[in-house]
Amino acid sequence: MGKTNIGKCIRVAQEMRDISTSKMARDFGVVRQQVHRWRNAEDMRVHKAEEFANYFDMDRNAFLSLGD
Repeated sequence: MGKTNIGKCIRVAQEMRDISTSKMARDFGVVRQQVHRWRNAEDMRVHKAEEFANYFDMDRNAFLSLGD
């Protein structure tokens, strides 16, 4: 089983939910550059991936499957 590309999961989920990088930055209380770093990350801690899944109103497995 290969690694899931979390950045791709975020990019796909943003597109599916029509959420801009600016909105996501505001919602997470970070600068847009941080969202860009997340979007380009290949991996990250499990709790952060779960936080993104919740943000996009998805269960963790559905969110992670977006990176395949």
